[in-house]
Amino acid sequence: MALRRNQADIASGVLIGLTALAGVAVWSQLPAEVAIHFSASGTPDNYVSKPVGVVLLPALMLGTLLILKGAFRYDPPETPQVAAAITVATMAFMGAIHGLVLAWNLGYPVPFDLVLGGSLVWAVFIVVYARQAA
Repeated sequence: MALRRNQADIASGVLIGLTALAGVAVWSQLPAEVAIHFSASGTPDNYVSKPVGVVLLPALMLGTLLILKGAFRYDPPETPQVAAAITVATMAFMGAIHGLVLAWNLGYPVPFDLVLGGSLVWAVFIVVYARQAA
């Protein structure tokens, strides 16, 4: 079933909201300094305060959504479902990354080789989907 643009907007909004709620839900369990960036080996190399760590990615998701909406309005794809699918897939990807960052900061083991592999699979999927739908 192909998503329409308004359904994609709703789905994207829900994903942003759930991502924000995830950070709020685990607020009391997070450390004062939250790791937000990791080397390829999984070693944290950038920390921010807990409030920034909880709000940063949902805010980036909202900004990314607005940029995507503007870009697709300026240069729409031939098939409107492509814009909807790319938008929702991007919001889901960013939400998943936020979930993994929260999990790591809560002490759960995060297999970074799988994260990198999953990121590559996501990118290939988006490119293949967009090219086939065009």
